Parts: sequence; structure tokens; C-alpha cells
Amino acid sequence: MDLEQLVAKKTELEKRRERLLGKMEAARASLSELDKKLMDRGINPEDLEEEISRLKTKRDAMMKQLSEAVAEAETILTRIEKRVENL
Repeated sequence: MDLEQLVAKKTELEKRRERLLGKMEAARASLSELDKKLMDRGINPEDLEEEISRLKTKRDAMMKQLSEAVAEAETILTRIEKRVENL
């Protein structure tokens, strides 16, 4: 490579570096905003994994409870339908 090519390559690399720095700054700002939103909801960003796990466990328990309630309702409705058929 001659001097002109090296200078052009250097300029290109500097531009790429600036673009990457801009993207990195935007990512930091987004992360900071997410952290603030979590804190506003009473969730410590450092404890996010634990909070996700807790919420999944709670969701699973609620889904089980709902499933049991639906099954019970189905049983009751079936029983009522049979009684109505026998009238």
C-alpha cells in the first residue's frame, strides 16, 4: 500500500470507530433508561434474573390454579347437563 491508500484506510477506520462509538453511546443510554424503568417499578436491575424467576414461578402457579378451576367448572357443567337430560 502506498501512502495515499494508508491515509484513506486510516480515515475509513476513524469513521467506523466514530459510528461504533455512537452506537455504543446509544446502547448505554437505552440500558440506563431500562434500569430507570425497572427502578421505577421497584425492581433492582441487579436482581432482574431473580425477579424473572419469581414471576415465572408465580405465573406457573396461577396457570395451574386456572386449569384446576376450568376443570372443576367443566365437571360441574357436565353434571348439570346430565341432570337436565334426565328431566
